[in-house]
Amino acid sequence: MSDHSYETGRLNLPFVGVSTFAKRELVTDWSQINADVAVLGAPFDFGTQWRAGARFGPRGIREASTLFSFGHSGAYDHEDDITYLNEKVKIVDIGDADIIHTDTE
Repeated sequence: MSDHSYETGRLNLPFVGVSTFAKRELVTDWSQINADVAVLGAPFDFGTQWRAGARFGPRGIREASTLFSFGHSGAYDHEDDITYLNEKVKIVDIGDADIIHTDTE
């Protein structure tokens, strides 16, 4: 059963709560990962001196993915008439890799 439904009284709309990938569970202890898919962000700019910003990519992807989280059974694709990322696929967000900014090795 989904955590966001009218029956539970909690809609878990895209703009509330913690911004994880598709509003899925955040798992910070990697030894406790029990999922089919684990999403790991890689926030790096490869030492960019000008027009930096790629390091914010994982955050942007997480925020955009919350738009597909509202619904009771995944992300519906109207062109293919199919629902992707349904409850059968266990997805967790494991945060971002801890990196040293500007380190290219």
